[in-house]
Amino acid sequence: MNADNLVGEILGERYEILDKIGTGGMATVYKAKDTLLNRNVAIKILRDSLEGEENVVTNFVKEAQSSASLSHSNIVSVYDVGETDGLSYMVMELVDGITLKQYIKQKGMLPWQEACDYAIQIGQGINEAHAQNIIHCDIKPQNIMMTDDKILKVTDFGIAKAVSTSTVVVGGTALGSVHYISPEQARGGYTDARSDIYSMGIVLYEMLAGKVPFDGDSAVGVAMKHLEEEPVDVKCINLDIPADLDYIVMKSIKKDSAQRYQTVQDMLNDLHAVLASEPLPSRGEEAEEPEGAKEPDEDLFDEEIKSVTDRMADNQRHVRTTRKEIDKKRAKAQKTANRNAVLLAVATIAVVVLLGIAVYSIINNFVMRTSVPDFSGMTVEQARQTAQENGLKIGDEDIEYSISDTVADGRVISQEPGKGEPVERNTVIKLVVSLGARGGNVPVPELTNKTRNEALELIGRAGLKFTIIEEASNTVPAGNVIRQTPIAGTKLFVDDYVTIYISKGVSVQTAPPGGAASVPNILGVDIDVARNMLSEAGLTLAGISVANSDSQYGTIIAQSVDAGTSLPQGSGVSVTISGGTLQEQTEAAAQMQSQNESEEPQSDAGESSYSEPSYEESDGEDSSYSGGDSSGGGSTTFYVSIPDGSPDESVYVEVYVNGSLASEGTYSKGIGTVPVGISGSGEVNVTAYVDGVEQSQTINLN
Repeated sequence: MNADNLVGEILGERYEILDKIGTGGMATVYKAKDTLLNRNVAIKILRDSLEGEENVVTNFVKEAQSSASLSHSNIVSVYDVGETDGLSYMVMELVDGITLKQYIKQKGMLPWQEACDYAIQIGQGINEAHAQNIIHCDIKPQNIMMTDDKILKVTDFGIAKAVSTSTVVVGGTALGSVHYISPEQARGGYTDARSDIYSMGIVLYEMLAGKVPFDGDSAVGVAMKHLEEEPVDVKCINLDIPADLDYIVMKSIKKDSAQRYQTVQDMLNDLHAVLASEPLPSRGEEAEEPEGAKEPDEDLFDEEIKSVTDRMADNQRHVRTTRKEIDKKRAKAQKTANRNAVLLAVATIAVVVLLGIAVYSIINNFVMRTSVPDFSGMTVEQARQTAQENGLKIGDEDIEYSISDTVADGRVISQEPGKGEPVERNTVIKLVVSLGARGGNVPVPELTNKTRNEALELIGRAGLKFTIIEEASNTVPAGNVIRQTPIAGTKLFVDDYVTIYISKGVSVQTAPPGGAASVPNILGVDIDVARNMLSEAGLTLAGISVANSDSQYGTIIAQSVDAGTSLPQGSGVSVTISGGTLQEQTEAAAQMQSQNESEEPQSDAGESSYSEPSYEESDGEDSSYSGGDSSGGGSTTFYVSIPDGSPDESVYVEVYVNGSLASEGTYSKGIGTVPVGISGSGEVNVTAYVDGVEQSQTINLN
């Protein structure tokens, strides 16, 4: 018999093969009818290619017999095992449904409560097997069946174990699924119950994130990531999950098995606690609430009105006292009665008018303006309630999330405007809310007020990656860091991301057609940013000249019209950009001249050459720009791919050759590619970073 074509056959004089369900690397699965018990079953046939492996067959039968002893609602039951006509087979419960993998592909990220419930069902099945000393070794969503009423059943117990005890590779393919394999399995080390816990944690991660933590182009590459790389914290992908569930996931997929849950039951206890909103047994009692967490203050409006009312009562008592004193004086000085009456009337009117003005001013000022409360340490719900009570607003788009070592998960780290600032009612408050600690050992450097290059250098030295967002700022010079997330000192893992907000300079409103335009400050920015800033102001970039300067190459060191000057709409502004130091320009020009004199021009199909621009020194302070050209062997062009996007958006590009910075600059999205001239001999390693995303290539220049 052929294991891949058994439809219509009868195995063991009992099982009638009805249909093929699926084919895997080790076995073929059929739907069959048990003619003895009159029920449908699933039959797994060991593939013909494995039948010659005596140890595989022996262990297959042994582990199948062990699995048959398992009886649990979350395990696919094994009814029988046998051999007929040289084929080994296992008879199992037929589950009418789909695999968990198919379900995740249909739904994407699952609600955390649903994912938690499924993880508990999976864990209950695995826990039962571990109690019988059976280790699965191949936990993955493809091996978990889901019935129509959402009951999960783990299948394939013992099969991976049976094969892995005799061989590691079958038909050139590594056993198991590399996306769910534990680090100890990847390195071929000792495996135990904690290996199943790791794989179970990866499955839970996938249910919550909609994707596995490690992926790649090759099985070897993915396996190496399990061994060497730290996964992105699942809460950074799915902000809706509770911090305790995030803790459970990340604990279960620790690379060191000693740092994971030591038993499935321990993990189940924590999962049950999360669903019940109770403290995790593995973490002990919850820490006390941060000092910043407090109930909202009493209604400020009621307090202010009460204060105003009290002052009015005091003034009224004062008026009554004044009247009594005047009456006494009037009785003593009858001769001046008329005069005093007039004075009293004038004084009384003045007091009443002034009092009315004061009361109106106080009430109107309170109604139209308010003081920003201190939101630090509050939950998002508390902050929104407090904002509403004070006539302020906090929308979903006004909340930013950041990892924090000092502020508890879900609590406010900072706010803008700050505590106590007077603002108009209905002002929008922006919050930064904590995602909790990352648990790494790399402190984030202080980046605020640093230049872009200084910040990127500090990030690189720390072993971190970066994301850049440009914002207008009236206080921070263009090109400098306004703020950062996470804040300085927060502990991350190597290759985690830090977001830096770079100033684009003063925000300038576009002038109406034909009207006046205010010249923005474009000193210190690159040419693309300057062009955008001028365009936003209703002006144009008129001309560009280059001058030797100690400033960074390509940045603007002078503008023809001072910032703040009013010009007619559509006027042009010329700029001078830095071409580097005079020595750098002279050396570049000398090198170019030497190449032009000593090398014959070459025209070779299939090759292209490119060199950095050269500068010729002039009598004046400025230098004229000319594109350099080099030819001959030992040089080529490396093309950096720029992501698609709006021409108004830009990316920051750095190119390194053998570890040394060869080129850097800011380029408009949509440009397609940026050519960079590469020269040298032998093999050179070229690496480009486009807003932190790596592109690399090894080029042979012989």
